[in-house]
Amino acid sequence: MPSHKILFVDDNELNRMVLEDMLEILFEDFIIETYESADEVLEQDIQSYDLILSDIDMPRISGFELYTILRDEHNYTKPIIAVTALAVAGDKEKMLMHGFDDYISKPIDINNLEQTIQKYI
Repeated sequence: MPSHKILFVDDNELNRMVLEDMLEILFEDFIIETYESADEVLEQDIQSYDLILSDIDMPRISGFELYTILRDEHNYTKPIIAVTALAVAGDKEKMLMHGFDDYISKPIDINNLEQTIQKYI
């Protein structure tokens, strides 16, 4: 039985496919589930995930809004990591100040992805 379950949400299909492939290479015994919108995420059993990776710039419900809903309405206390192309000076600090446990910038470096997830799982 897999030891951990990770959720990744990103409205871009290519981004979902690339990150899912990376995660499956790095953590072959994990269950990786991907979704294209925050709406889909909110329909899931959130507490079953050990870690959530969330894009920030998504239509309708942004990653910031999703973070707030997960923490405040779903009482999700496990790590939520921002995965975003926002890489301007100060963006990482903005993510962390909002409450995200960590931040991964796109394009994703597989070594950084591995190190970041290993900090939390």
